[in-house]
Amino acid sequence: YTNMEFGELLKSFLLNLQGLYRTEVTSNSLSLPQALAMSIIPDRGINMSTFSSTLGIDNSTATRMVDRLIKKKWVEKEKDPYDRRVILVRLTEIGTSIQEEIESNIDVLGDKIESTVSMDDRDEVREILSSFQWTLSKYILDKNKIV
Repeated sequence: YTNMEFGELLKSFLLNLQGLYRTEVTSNSLSLPQALAMSIIPDRGINMSTFSSTLGIDNSTATRMVDRLIKKKWVEKEKDPYDRRVILVRLTEIGTSIQEEIESNIDVLGDKIESTVSMDDRDEVREILSSFQWTLSKYILDKNKIV
């Protein structure tokens, strides 16, 4: 074990997770960006700006991605019933099945990785990962605040 800089650890973590998600979560018909996009759409739908900011992509990239998902009949666009100016992206029936498969694959991957951690360390690793996720979320929220 070498003492990596924090940024190097983050890069390594990201690359390892991307590689695992590509092999364990995606399929021939589902790319990693598509799997991530499909996994963030709640039952009630998601507006385009939240969709793009959650994925960390600009609005035009998000629009192109959603258009490709519409062509596959995985999602559809509709006006928000509470604010007709807002466009919601919602899963179709096919999209819901795909999302369930993605979530199942993620759960299986999580179980496989967790099973490699000793029983004595599992709670601590889970706590550290939860804390790290909270730290990332807080950093992103602080970074996106309008000053």
